[in-house]
Amino acid sequence: MAKRLSLILILILLAPALLCSANWNLLRKLTPPPVMTGLEDMPANVRIAYPPYKGTPLLSTDLIGDTVTVGDTWWETQHNSQIGRMIVVDDSGYVHIVWTKGYENGSTTRHVYYNYITPQGNIGILGGIVVDAAQRAGFTTLVVDDEGRAFPAFHQITSTSNPHTAVAYDLFPHIGAFTIMELPWLNGEDRPLIWPRIARKPNGEMLILSRENGSSAQTWSWGTYDPIGFTLTFTDQIETEPSSSISNEVAASRISNRVGAAYTATAFPGLGYSSGSDIHAMVDDDGLDLNFDNWWNVTNFLPPDSSFLPDTLLADADTLRAWADCNVFFDRNDVCHITFTTISWFTLEGGLSYYNASCIWHWSEAYPNEYQMVARAWEPENTVQCGNWNFRCQRPLLGEDPETGYLYCMYQQYDVDTSHISAGGYPSGEVYISVSMDGGLSWAVGTNVTNTITPGGALAGECASEFYPSMAEKVDGYCHLTYVFDYDAGQGDPPSLEGSITLNPIKYHKVPVEGIAQTPLMDPYPFHVEHVYNPTGVRTETPLPKSFGLEQNAPNPFNPTTTIRFSLENLSEVALAVYNLRGEKVATLAHGAYSAGTHTIGFNGSGLASGIYIYRLEAAGRTLERKMVLLK
Repeated sequence: MAKRLSLILILILLAPALLCSANWNLLRKLTPPPVMTGLEDMPANVRIAYPPYKGTPLLSTDLIGDTVTVGDTWWETQHNSQIGRMIVVDDSGYVHIVWTKGYENGSTTRHVYYNYITPQGNIGILGGIVVDAAQRAGFTTLVVDDEGRAFPAFHQITSTSNPHTAVAYDLFPHIGAFTIMELPWLNGEDRPLIWPRIARKPNGEMLILSRENGSSAQTWSWGTYDPIGFTLTFTDQIETEPSSSISNEVAASRISNRVGAAYTATAFPGLGYSSGSDIHAMVDDDGLDLNFDNWWNVTNFLPPDSSFLPDTLLADADTLRAWADCNVFFDRNDVCHITFTTISWFTLEGGLSYYNASCIWHWSEAYPNEYQMVARAWEPENTVQCGNWNFRCQRPLLGEDPETGYLYCMYQQYDVDTSHISAGGYPSGEVYISVSMDGGLSWAVGTNVTNTITPGGALAGECASEFYPSMAEKVDGYCHLTYVFDYDAGQGDPPSLEGSITLNPIKYHKVPVEGIAQTPLMDPYPFHVEHVYNPTGVRTETPLPKSFGLEQNAPNPFNPTTTIRFSLENLSEVALAVYNLRGEKVATLAHGAYSAGTHTIGFNGSGLASGIYIYRLEAAGRTLERKMVLLK
């Protein structure tokens, strides 16, 4: 208790200096996300702007590639942060696109829509065609089979009390005659398992990862389609590790049965929400017996250490945290890649610090100890707010040109030039693409492929903002994109209501790879804290541990939280668990691949009785264990 009071006193004494400095004058806490479920009704007093709009002449003459409108929507919010694949290029060269269409300015009627572009560049269905037959539906992603048959996944609201995940399938390729299959309820329970992501293995098996509304639970479902009987059958479901935000993403290899998932998870459970998020991932090599205990921590952010106070630089340790988006992708060599967004995070000061600063990173299992920066939008001095749960650069998606092996990463970046802010006070989104010619070891500075400009003080109908962009995995000399072209910057849907509601076109954008700059390359930036403190007060390079080690937890005894540190001299598969004296496992603290170095894990024993517990570390065939005392 005395140590805790001392820490609080130090923070109180430091607060004026922190808040007055340039690094801390933007300090604020993160507000809860504007989670959309499809149940929202539009308030009667919202701002609505009706067409015709004046925004069309503002389209940039510097647009790279060609665009065409495939449909429209009054409902802007296609997904909650993480977007997933809304566009697919099939083996015959057809481009398939899905989106959520709001039918009127209140979007009381809201459904999933589908359209396609022929290899000759013609629009398949004027305005698109409705996919579902529910009361409401939305938040859709897409896969396509070898014949070109589309399988949109989405959640829908029918006569039941909760929305549920469903998958539709086109009876014939490029027709738009859809039949819908709602996934079985998990254990027969009417749980709102929604926001699905879908992937398809080469053998035709469908994999869907859904997340439960109102909790962090995630569920895998998988099944197969019978083209002769026109039936889709789901055979099994597994509940998996929870995620800390609606960031679930799933992928399947195109050349093997490997499947994978990535999502955000609380960085240090013992510190709770204020610790921010890591990226967790799972890859199953045979795609048959999906083992979700096989997840690993991709980011492994270092936790704060208050013992270094009043030196807040050292005490905060890593000041990056994963944001609510990530993408997992298998390349032509079957190598797993993950891209994700990070924001600034100062745990001891309450969490999020800068209004819009963010970066996008790339990780590959070919180089598991390296993190390459894809995009950097890090200007803490810029105080333009991009909207609730939006940051300067975000929402990365990977694709690959199988002819060259080049990787392409598409992302959204906001134009925060203060002369380009709408009348409502929001910046406009742009779409960027970066290319890597060496498997992700280096990335070119991103190319703005939309180049639209919103004039300062633009009213609704005069803005030009690309919103919720998605890119196809397959790059065939062109990057294939789709996005909402928003005529008023800001998220004009409840509960955010940051801009006026407008009728917005859904764009298909075909970008030639020749228009994407291959130079200059992004400068390298450190991902983790590079220095540690020594008794002389000099910051020195962090030495790698020379041995396998497990330290005594601190504090000990504890109530109810403590931290455990362990050291690895090499990248290793790690299992760290807590057992009672009867040998029963009561908690799993770490499971998966951890890089060489020292790692700190938080443990919260609030659900356990007072007593002695054993924590055991296993790695590379070696085992260490220690005792700890929970004293309530």
